[in-house]
Amino acid sequence: MLPLGILLIVFLALSFILTLKQSRFTFIVVALLFFIFGNFRSNIFLNPGDLDISNYWGKEAVVCGTLEGDPRVREDENGEIHLRYVVKADTVKSDKEEKRATGKIIVYSKFSKSNDKDNKDTDKYGRSGDYIKVSGKIRQPHDYQNPGRMNNIMIQRSQEITAQMSAHKADIEERDGDFLLRMAGNIRNFYRELMEKAMSKEDAAAIFAMLFGGYQGIKEELLESFTTTGIVHILSVSGSHITLLAGTAGLIGKLLRLPDRVTIILATVVIIIYGILAGAVPPVIRSAIMGILTLMAMTMGREKDARHILSLVALCMLINSPLLIYDISFQLSFGATAGLVYIAPVIREYLRKIKIRDKKISEFFAGSIAVTIGAQLSVLPLIAWYFNVISFSSLLANLIVVPIVEWIIVIGLFAGLIGGIFPFVGKAVFIIASLMLGLVYEMTKLIAKLPGSKCYLPTMGMVSCIIYYIILWISIQKKEKLDIWWCYVKENIWKFSGGVAFITVFALCFYMTKEKQMEMHCIDVGQGLAWLCKTPNGHAFMIDTGGTRDKGYDVGARVDVPYLLHYGVTELDYIFLTHAHSDHAGGVKGVIEKIKTNAVMIGDEGIDEYKKVMGNSETVRKEKMLVLKENTEMEIDGVKVEILYSPTKENAVSAGNATGNEFSNLFRISYGKASFLITGDLVKEQEAVILEKGTDVGATVLSVGHHGSHTSSSEEFLRSVNPKWSVISCGFENSFGHPHKDILERLENCTNSEIMRTDLQGAIIFRTDGRKMSVEKYIG
Repeated sequence: MLPLGILLIVFLALSFILTLKQSRFTFIVVALLFFIFGNFRSNIFLNPGDLDISNYWGKEAVVCGTLEGDPRVREDENGEIHLRYVVKADTVKSDKEEKRATGKIIVYSKFSKSNDKDNKDTDKYGRSGDYIKVSGKIRQPHDYQNPGRMNNIMIQRSQEITAQMSAHKADIEERDGDFLLRMAGNIRNFYRELMEKAMSKEDAAAIFAMLFGGYQGIKEELLESFTTTGIVHILSVSGSHITLLAGTAGLIGKLLRLPDRVTIILATVVIIIYGILAGAVPPVIRSAIMGILTLMAMTMGREKDARHILSLVALCMLINSPLLIYDISFQLSFGATAGLVYIAPVIREYLRKIKIRDKKISEFFAGSIAVTIGAQLSVLPLIAWYFNVISFSSLLANLIVVPIVEWIIVIGLFAGLIGGIFPFVGKAVFIIASLMLGLVYEMTKLIAKLPGSKCYLPTMGMVSCIIYYIILWISIQKKEKLDIWWCYVKENIWKFSGGVAFITVFALCFYMTKEKQMEMHCIDVGQGLAWLCKTPNGHAFMIDTGGTRDKGYDVGARVDVPYLLHYGVTELDYIFLTHAHSDHAGGVKGVIEKIKTNAVMIGDEGIDEYKKVMGNSETVRKEKMLVLKENTEMEIDGVKVEILYSPTKENAVSAGNATGNEFSNLFRISYGKASFLITGDLVKEQEAVILEKGTDVGATVLSVGHHGSHTSSSEEFLRSVNPKWSVISCGFENSFGHPHKDILERLENCTNSEIMRTDLQGAIIFRTDGRKMSVEKYIG
């Protein structure tokens, strides 16, 4: 930190001197100054002080502090209440010693609803500003570590969150806290209560989300329709909400014939009040600041200044919190706003010139189309990276559905205001909002079902992104400037043609001479197992899908599917399952609902047993399921899949009490000389039976049995496999203690293989042409 600080002072002084001298090198020095300052600020966030809560990772402790924001509340299918708190630490008591602490910690707590029948209000869970005392083991924040995912760890770091805890006990003491935030929480609760008196809880949750953000309690079908039609952003407080409020304030200003400056003040006050009501969380504050400053510039006829303000605000935000660069809400919010400022005006001007039957397109339609296209074009590479789906129906949804949603937001906010004085009137207005929501629901469902409503969008690499933004930047330039460039190109046409021809030939030669490879991906699904195989010609299949035991998180839909799409997999030939346990088969439902799958290959436990784990939904019921047979093999695009062991109910081998692991199937995937042995939760007794049969289990890569548990991986079995690489798929700091120390020692002694773990290295990818093998780890 000290050398960086000295360098910062030197460049600051140098920048000042060069600026006074008006040197042509000033820009370069200032750019380097910002780069150094960014590194300096990033180090502060990445290396918190001695008092930070992160210094207690791995220790049992009692943490006291204040709640930041209201808790997130979720009720599962078993009637258990799951709570998530963000706590600003005040003190930490560990090893019988209490010390002052800084930083923030995420606390998870749960209890059975049946034990708390008397309390029906949500205040019992705590509110922003309350004092909380929690006990448990402080842990390092962790997330699924796969390419294409949002970097939630860095996002949390940007919010000064450096630890997490699953609480044994949580005691909450009501405090006054921040008066404004407490009042805002009370107002939000009033809105929710008034809505729930006027409509169903699902409708109330949806309208509440439209007003103040969040996804709790919303119908899955509505959320899916909003996502498909590209308007799910309306359920998060963003720049669109700020723009709507500013526009409403502007309309009021026009109706009352207020001067422009007074209208700006009115809009600013409305935005500030709304920002506080929405909880004054960082995304809301960012959107409000951008909205207010851009509004001022646009209203005063300074559109060009709006562009400079946008860049300045983004720069100031990054100086204040450099890790914001990892925050998807910041990326999308800044990118979409840039699209509105830079791209939308060009598209609107072009559309206004188009005539249909000698009539120009109206300003409203031209503006709506321009805003939608401009925002999407500006963030297209981000959408490709994070979601891999582009919604062609979003244009139709933005033209037809979004205006209705905007009216719901406006009359919903009005209903709450009037409901404070005349509850009956407020309830009546909310009933109207509920009817409008029903219309929105039906319209989005219809639009979402239209052919081509959404389309797969391949992940764009760094080179593709640069080329895309260069083309986009050229496209929005004025004709005069393009004419100058075109003249220059014509003068040097042979140079440009030669360069393009060379790059094209080089790319074709590289593609044609590149050997076809098989890829095997061990996806990080936490405490579970999921393998993806991509064949040399683009076919794909999975072995297991991961899943959670409490079904509180859909690993299939939220981890597997984004991973598959990120690597261009839009269809699966098969899903092979080792056995019917939720951490291996629980993600199937989420996968088959999003990715076309020809069949699911299962063991002999019975289809009903698998459906219990997968979820007995209509999608699962319709899915084709085939029972595996031992000593059979199949070929998929040159890749051989062998079922080396598949026990039946009669001959399943268990160690004492049956756990279900005794049904584990054993697969070997081969391409040329490279092979992968996938063992599932194969137990030692099964391993012995397989070896007694004389089955050849040799493989280049071993997927270590039962996540590194000592119930698997006998010495004889490991020596028989003799892998060069051993992969352990397990959850970070999991409660089972996997992988066990004795298994790690046994792998080192018996195989001399390189050991890799998803909890430490994230997703692990093997690529082979059948002779040579390369390995890529997400971390390290």
